[in-house]
Amino acid sequence: MTVDSPSVACPRCDSTIPADARFCMNCGQALAGLSEEDETRQARLSASTPAPLVDKMRAARLTGELKPVTALFADVVGSTALAENMDPEDWTQIINEAFDLMSKAVFRYEGTIAQLQGDAMLAFFGAPVAHEDDPERAVRAALDMIGEVGEFSIQLKRVHGIDFRIRAGINSGPVLVGNVGTDLRYEYTALGDAVNTAARMQTAAEPGAILITGHTQRHVAGSFELRDVGAIAVKGKSEPVHAYQVLSALATPSRRRGLASVGLDSPMVGREAQLQQLLGLCEVVRAGRGRVAIVMGEPGIGKSRLLTELRKSVEVAGQQKVGARWIESRCLSYGQSLPYHLLLDLVRSTLQLPLGETGRAAHDRLDGQLATAMGEEATDVSAFLAHLLDLPLSADETDRTKLDLESLQQRYAASTHRLLRSLSARQPLVVVCEDVHWADPASVKVLQILLPLVSQHAVLFVAALRPDTESPGWGLVTAARQHFGQALSEIVLEQLSEADSRALVANLLVIESLPERVRDSILARADGNPFFVEEVVRMLIERGVIERHGEHWLATAEIERVEIPATLHGLLLARIDQLPDAAKRSLRVASVIGRQFPVRVLERVLTEAGEAGP
Repeated sequence: MTVDSPSVACPRCDSTIPADARFCMNCGQALAGLSEEDETRQARLSASTPAPLVDKMRAARLTGELKPVTALFADVVGSTALAENMDPEDWTQIINEAFDLMSKAVFRYEGTIAQLQGDAMLAFFGAPVAHEDDPERAVRAALDMIGEVGEFSIQLKRVHGIDFRIRAGINSGPVLVGNVGTDLRYEYTALGDAVNTAARMQTAAEPGAILITGHTQRHVAGSFELRDVGAIAVKGKSEPVHAYQVLSALATPSRRRGLASVGLDSPMVGREAQLQQLLGLCEVVRAGRGRVAIVMGEPGIGKSRLLTELRKSVEVAGQQKVGARWIESRCLSYGQSLPYHLLLDLVRSTLQLPLGETGRAAHDRLDGQLATAMGEEATDVSAFLAHLLDLPLSADETDRTKLDLESLQQRYAASTHRLLRSLSARQPLVVVCEDVHWADPASVKVLQILLPLVSQHAVLFVAALRPDTESPGWGLVTAARQHFGQALSEIVLEQLSEADSRALVANLLVIESLPERVRDSILARADGNPFFVEEVVRMLIERGVIERHGEHWLATAEIERVEIPATLHGLLLARIDQLPDAAKRSLRVASVIGRQFPVRVLERVLTEAGEAGP
């Protein structure tokens, strides 16, 4: 497949761009200046940016930084021909409504609109606000755009008889981005081939489709159904670009952490005592007494791996000592603005309801699962759980659920409690909520009500989260401490010791030809974080530096330097963005000085630069 069209040179950066482009795909230069209409549209969309996102954007204070960014280009297909056959005022209204839908999708995942002109939109994920999963957020935003504009186009077809569709292209890579002005526009947009390539993907996409590059695919492969469309030759690129079409989001995304997918695995290292503590709580629950545990630690420190090992133990067939039913729910990284999303996942997991199933069939499945789990009690809770799941309600159910918010929350909690109570009467339960630092406030309120009730039955409730005291999810920790006191089990995971880190590397890298200096470099980069160790190893495998030969892994090329993998950039930048301004400035200076140095050196440099100390 080849994408080729008449081209011109950008007057600002001299890049080769399509002749009909409204702005440069490489540097963001407006080729004909923003029209009055575009200015008005940009101002309106800026005014609609959610307040929490505005605060984060203004706090970022970029100063021409090179950051890993996922760029999303979207435009209206054949807009010139469509506009020629319509009244200008009608067309303007249609474009405005379409951009409203598209911008809401961007804001939903905390992306920012970098440029808007004519029928095209450029959005950034990763700048100025960084997240550890910006590529996934960009793809989800594009899917939402296509879906919501698709519904809008049905109306347009009926009213105006036009075929209105959009398409999108996405790419991830380093981009030099400027600051965001008081009007929420970038003082200068972006410099970098990553943005240009995203624009080329958009041009190559079919109407209603999303194309992503291989750079983005490696970050999102476990979350979406993709179709490999092969290499695309695009103008301005010496080599073809490997592209994938995004078909849909997977109902059950796979977790990409760990190296089992490439044939490498290690027994859990350094967490045996914590596992035994959790298994001890399981035995207490098996005796009929409920317990609550909090598993806490920084990103990648091993919370999920610890819980995976716990699950293996409690689900071992025939092992009655700790046998229990496992119920797992997790929060989404963008879920704080999605009311009840954690509670929804918990209910779906408990009742084994497929994600995405709607309509009367979904309600019938809910009723069937509740009848099996609760018998005659099911009738009392069905209406409220159906309301929570946004399923069609009968007239009687509609009347029963006409309550104020606080009363509804109480009913949601009571219904979930009765469900768990019924299930725990048959078999001990282990109820796990992962990534609670991303929980939404509404779910936290319900779980705060639920915790004391659950603890009265054969249930072990485990919440795993990062020590983010500012997040809504921390309210669950506070409530658990207040209610349970010393009876609450708090498990705080620290960095692996040097000995444990070496054991992990040794388990993963039984590689005869791997130099000791490389092992030491991996350990230094990982700094006791198991996830970091695994991602560094994954990077070396993906680059072909380490290859599998039979039963052994061999270092097949010289490893000059072990870098930080691209998969960790977003995670690290997201953590850095949460620091106060003074701490971020100190960190930037420290990164230039080196990895290790006396604090007095940093203090002197900051003093000479006229900045506050760390």
